[in-house]
Amino acid sequence: MEYPIDIVIPWVDGNDPVWIEQFNKYNPGNKVLIPDEKLSDASRFRDYGLLKYWFRGIEKYASWVNKVHFITCGQKPDWLNLNNPKLNWVKHSDYILPEYLPVFSSHPIELFMHKINGLAEHFIYFNDDFFLTDFISPDYFFKNGLPCDYAFLAALDFLNSGIPHIYMNDLIVLNKHFNKGDVIRKNKSKFFSHKYGKRMIRNLLVVNKASFGALATRHFAQPYLKSTLIEVWNNCGDILEKTMAHKFRNQYEDVNQWLFRIWNLYSGNFVPFNATRFEGKYCLQTISENDIEDITSHKYKEICINDDVYKGNGIDCFKEKTDMLLRAFDKMFPEKSDFEI
Repeated sequence: MEYPIDIVIPWVDGNDPVWIEQFNKYNPGNKVLIPDEKLSDASRFRDYGLLKYWFRGIEKYASWVNKVHFITCGQKPDWLNLNNPKLNWVKHSDYILPEYLPVFSSHPIELFMHKINGLAEHFIYFNDDFFLTDFISPDYFFKNGLPCDYAFLAALDFLNSGIPHIYMNDLIVLNKHFNKGDVIRKNKSKFFSHKYGKRMIRNLLVVNKASFGALATRHFAQPYLKSTLIEVWNNCGDILEKTMAHKFRNQYEDVNQWLFRIWNLYSGNFVPFNATRFEGKYCLQTISENDIEDITSHKYKEICINDDVYKGNGIDCFKEKTDMLLRAFDKMFPEKSDFEI
């Protein structure tokens, strides 16, 4: 491998009573976040018990990874091996300025990633619900030193993003800094790549519009260049600082890490590819035995298992589905990784 590639992954244990006390102290809505209660916020903080399998998947299927930067508010799973040379346990206070702490929103945690001590120029951002389920090579994420990604233009994709206001905020910032015509002219081969297949039609349909609309989003592991984050901060620091000041998500004022991804696309600093060849997405509340079979048969290289609001049988449904996943992952990864004591 020509250059080191790191991983960044944030995690929170929403069942931790100390964390719950802090959450309740600062929560402006004065809600009480109690594990297993039917609250809309619960899915953002709930822990499945699958984290150790995330580490086992990285060790088994991406042994080439240089370093895993594991971000928490100071929490640490009892089983985590801090002596593993590939592990960097990063507390929020290690890289986020004191005036922004404590924080309960993922957005400030993401926006300051470039400040992590020792972070490589090339890194991959994971959520804790993204899992590797088959062998994957470095050039799945980076080629010729650039992130592998796709630029599918569309008009209304942000409406299905789950956070449409935040995505719109990203787009407003980006359209202030990029001219669509200039971007397309400089990067025709990347915005109209044959690797997109039929999806390239989407770009052809909106290419003549004056400004950029939405791009298809990737809720999977995302490759980044640290220098891109620094560039965005140098150009948009005032906007990013507003988000940093929010301890909780602010749908109407926040931007998020997609701003970095799309900035990189508009800059042409990417290699086109069709990532959907190897990706699978599932909703925890509706996951079925057939889905489990797809996951364990290595149909995909990476999967996302989204926690969603309670559906079906409520609390019992959550336990039933997580138990199903735990059995499947234990079958896939029966041996401890070096990240475990």
